[in-house]
Amino acid sequence: MGLAIIWVLASLVVAGFALQYLFSANIERSTRQDLDAAIGRLAALITPSSDMPVLSAPLPDPRYVTPFGGRYWQVEAVDNGQIARSRSLWDFVIEAPDTGEAVYRGMGPDGRRLIILTRSLEIDGPSGSRIYRVTVAQDHGPILEATQRFGHEATQVLLLLGALIILAAWLQIKLGLSPISRVKIALEAVRRGEAGRLEGPFPTELGPLVNEVNELLDAREVMMDRARSRAADLAHGLKTPLAVLHGIAERLAEKGSKQEAELLQQLSFEVSERVDYQMRLAALRVRTTAHSSRSSLNTTVIRTLTVLKKTGRGETLHWAAELSDDCWVDLHRQDLMELVGMTLENASKWAVSRVIIRTRREDDKAVLEISDDGPGIPDDQLKSLGTRGLRLDQTLPGSGLGLAIAAEILEINNGTITYGRARIGGLVVTIILPLAQASASLSD
Repeated sequence: MGLAIIWVLASLVVAGFALQYLFSANIERSTRQDLDAAIGRLAALITPSSDMPVLSAPLPDPRYVTPFGGRYWQVEAVDNGQIARSRSLWDFVIEAPDTGEAVYRGMGPDGRRLIILTRSLEIDGPSGSRIYRVTVAQDHGPILEATQRFGHEATQVLLLLGALIILAAWLQIKLGLSPISRVKIALEAVRRGEAGRLEGPFPTELGPLVNEVNELLDAREVMMDRARSRAADLAHGLKTPLAVLHGIAERLAEKGSKQEAELLQQLSFEVSERVDYQMRLAALRVRTTAHSSRSSLNTTVIRTLTVLKKTGRGETLHWAAELSDDCWVDLHRQDLMELVGMTLENASKWAVSRVIIRTRREDDKAVLEISDDGPGIPDDQLKSLGTRGLRLDQTLPGSGLGLAIAAEILEINNGTITYGRARIGGLVVTIILPLAQASASLSD
């Protein structure tokens, strides 16, 4: 029902904007046609015999002769710059572009916004042809007022229509689909981890559906167990080759090939880290409230900073930690350490001289904000961040897994991660985590 309401409201909002846009576009198109016709009438009335542009007769619209009347004209002789204008302009001169024809919006007398049409015309006279820049304009205010009035009235109609649609949908769901509410409650229990299958009495008509769902859940659980087992077997199988590589690196170092040994050790260490993480990730499951954990966000940040400050890159940076009252989050300590470590390591990689870490509490959420003063990322690439294996800069070392793994940890633990432009110039990573319940156990 909630989704239906959202779709109805979204559709009505889109329809409202579309109607208002079409109404405004239609009025402006009509206005431009009127202005185009006015230029044609002005061209027919221009007398090119004198230096100052002169009209042989006034335009019939009284707004042209009323000061600030809402309609304006201006004729400029291009060869000598002499300008004739309507009385409605008073002493104001419209700044017209040098292009042959243009439709634009600009400022008019008394600070009014205008829709302006200007066109260069060549008119034959007794002493030859002359070029005039003819400009006509109209106040944009009445158009804006009409559009707003239409939008207000359309909003009232659309709100009434939306209320009727929502009421009809609610009646259909309440009266026609009420037996499914039991299935919904059972599915919620499965989703929360309180049950592994749909349990409870259900209407006979829904029996086949319940059986199919239970079979699907059973098959899914079997597949998940197999996947976790295979991942664990693969990870254990890689342990021995990694240990061999580490031993080879030590022997290379003893023989004097320190550069090759360091590279081999670094590669084996990175692979080992990924293997360890995948082993732990394979064992993760959606936790129920009874199995939730409590981890200190501020303590984790401080511990991670202590480690990073001792690295070669970390020693060159200024780290600023603005930590509010400590927040206990619903996340295992190891997951939180890895999450904070990856995001801080990413910030240190790109920062020029400074990294700022902030924590705060917002309602039932904890917010971790990490900003750096690096080059930042173009807006059109922000959505690509967190894609597994994606590296936006191939010149820097790394596997491109850091932010992707961080996003995976957050997805499993009901958190979110967003990216934006930091005030200090680089990237700001905002992580939102659920607060832990008082009854949750402390992570080891």
